[in-house]
Amino acid sequence: MRHLSIAVIFFLSFIGTAKANPLGGDDLNFVGSSNFKHQFPKATEISYKVNGQFTEVNFVWDNMKLQAFYDVEGNLLATCRPVPVGNLPVAAQLTLKDQYPGGIARDAIEYNDPNDGVSYYITMIGPKNSYLLHVSTSGMISVFKKMKN
Repeated sequence: MRHLSIAVIFFLSFIGTAKANPLGGDDLNFVGSSNFKHQFPKATEISYKVNGQFTEVNFVWDNMKLQAFYDVEGNLLATCRPVPVGNLPVAAQLTLKDQYPGGIARDAIEYNDPNDGVSYYITMIGPKNSYLLHVSTSGMISVFKKMKN
């Protein structure tokens, strides 16, 4: 359940605009900054903000906009990045089409948890409701959150 709560925070913060100041790699001052520098040594456009139980780091690495999340002890919790819906695994795309006919998939993110591996969070817009869906690489879908339109 902890991972799901973190995932929603990731998703919402990824869609929203970070209000942190961009910093150079040597100006990082948060618990876990040494881990971040080791894991992403060529990161640029770095900004971070501490949000209670975790630190969110936004940056560009290898021409990709990424987020990394660290716990209060400085351990990596997860990384995520936006992905085009068309780049989702085929099994996931087929299941979305089958289970949500007429729905429009938007705002997909790839979520990589060091313990559980890669999964995706997708906003699916339907005629009456919208859903935040958790999608596995094998195509298994679960509703993370249901929202009224």
